[in-house]
Amino acid sequence: MPGGILNVYKPVGMTSFEITERVGKILREKVGHAGTLDPFARGVMVVCWGKATRLASFFQALDKIYRAGVRFGISTDTYDVTGKVVKVRRGQLSPQEGKELLLKYRGTIKQVVPPFSASKYQGKPRYRYARQGKALPPQEKEVNIYDLELVSWEEGEWPGAEILVRCSSGTYIRSLAQEWGEDSGLGAYLFSLRREKIGEFSLEDSEEITEREIDKQFLLSKSIPPDQALYWISSVYLEEKEAKKAKQGGSIFLPSPEREWVKIYEKDGFLGLGWIEDSGELRPRIILGE
Repeated sequence: MPGGILNVYKPVGMTSFEITERVGKILREKVGHAGTLDPFARGVMVVCWGKATRLASFFQALDKIYRAGVRFGISTDTYDVTGKVVKVRRGQLSPQEGKELLLKYRGTIKQVVPPFSASKYQGKPRYRYARQGKALPPQEKEVNIYDLELVSWEEGEWPGAEILVRCSSGTYIRSLAQEWGEDSGLGAYLFSLRREKIGEFSLEDSEEITEREIDKQFLLSKSIPPDQALYWISSVYLEEKEAKKAKQGGSIFLPSPEREWVKIYEKDGFLGLGWIEDSGELRPRIILGE
């Protein structure tokens, strides 16, 4: 197998790096992941190993589903539970009012990138400037929030909510919490986060690898072959001569008018990924097979 894909469960308290490091040490392979989860968050992580690390960006681009806990009345500098409290505002907010404000964020929206984020400014992550107390010009990014559901509401001095968010890659759930709080007039922060899905990689199917002894054979048995993991990409099959040309980086012409990524197969199995141009030219881009 030219590497593989693992659907791993990340618990609260561990970093994404610690998860990949554990997998890498057991498999003795290069390892990467398709999207960071903060230490206070838990849930699905797609981990790529071996040659399949070259495919991480494809999984990172998939839509996500999150279950998030939001607390009103308190604002923090990180927009989440790990930050320093910067403002406290007491007040009342009914479930109906909260829901009406929340649903305003459904659709294509522009989010302000949090100051404590890995997004780069002049070549450095924004969190480095924030830790030094340096304010940066705000940066906006366009994201899609396909669906929002108010799952539960907690009334009281500090109103709280649990929400379910289905969104595009790159959506900041803590920014959503912060902006929702500002719209309410009370402020808010994200106090819990669980990623339930990355594409079709679900929490129910994820593997717990931190609370028990696991070995290489276990991880290999749970690894998904790269071509199966790329379930949404269509396939093309090449004859022996065409496959040899593809392995050498040569282009092949296909009767296809669509610009798209395709999985390339030869008689021995999965070869890699290619990109089809408007002209029908198939350009091999990521070759994983021998």
